[in-house]
Amino acid sequence: MCTSITMTTKDQNVLLARTMDFAVVLDAEPTFIPRKKFAFTNDENHDGKNEYAFVGMARQSDLGEFIFADGLNEKGLSCAALYFSGYADYNSQDSDKKYSLAPHDVVPFLLSNCSSLEEVTKTMENAQVENTTLDFLGIVLPLHWVVTEKTGESIVIEYTEQKLHIYKNDIGVMTNSPDYKWHTTNLRNYIGLQPEQKSEVHLKNMVMKPFGEGAGAFGLPGDFTPPSRFVRASFLKSCLEDSQTEMDGVISMFHVLSNVDIPKGVVKTSQAYDYTQYTSIMVNSSLNYYYKTYNNQRIRCIQLDNEDFNATTGKIWSTGDSEDILYRNKK
Repeated sequence: MCTSITMTTKDQNVLLARTMDFAVVLDAEPTFIPRKKFAFTNDENHDGKNEYAFVGMARQSDLGEFIFADGLNEKGLSCAALYFSGYADYNSQDSDKKYSLAPHDVVPFLLSNCSSLEEVTKTMENAQVENTTLDFLGIVLPLHWVVTEKTGESIVIEYTEQKLHIYKNDIGVMTNSPDYKWHTTNLRNYIGLQPEQKSEVHLKNMVMKPFGEGAGAFGLPGDFTPPSRFVRASFLKSCLEDSQTEMDGVISMFHVLSNVDIPKGVVKTSQAYDYTQYTSIMVNSSLNYYYKTYNNQRIRCIQLDNEDFNATTGKIWSTGDSEDILYRNKK
């Protein structure tokens, strides 16, 4: 369970925001990978190069491998993986492809090797996504991906029925299953939603007035299923006042995603509770990575440009070490 949103501010800052909702505690930490070889699960078809440095939220396995759920690279390309259960069906039979990727390696592979959506598209057209098990979960992750470049263009990448599908992300919203085209079609059921207040209605001798402000959004789904979160995020994004600056956009995105934030105890699975473990915002133009976690709602910022792209080793921040944006803005 996750939700992502893309937007462009008036001063042309491009943002990709996402919630990470999961039942298994990921213990993800902000992680920087410099321009060096990244250890992928299926490495036999890789030439060992890592063109671009990037930062994102990652879990480090007991074997030292990093599993990235999202990230932003030095060229202003951002990517996020979202769960796609019941629909993800990879092209693992296409053995003639140039690249062999585990589903959980798609995010770091694209960030370390691509600078634009055009390159992403070419890479995925030449990629075979294997049914490779992620060890610490013991399953093949069913995923789809949203990728955004600094022009503001965004795409959704999905594999269904063992075929690759790449959609232009015109809505600028993604959640989970079903597929992207289904979600965009489903929006037609909610075209009556509006930010304006409903007027009074006359029924013979009775005058019916709304109980209070906000009646224009009556019927907006409030549950936490992927279709409902997609509709809710799309409506809220469409109603936002124009964001003038990067900080305006960041604040707006956190407010929108707070409406799909899942507190512990609300969504119970067979063994645990799904909840929003962190929310992140990647700014493609400034290379700033903002985030907050379930247990620490302070908005913190990592500035990718401040890192040494040619460093010999990477860097991991604890979730309390990166800079507080409120403090940074007062400097």
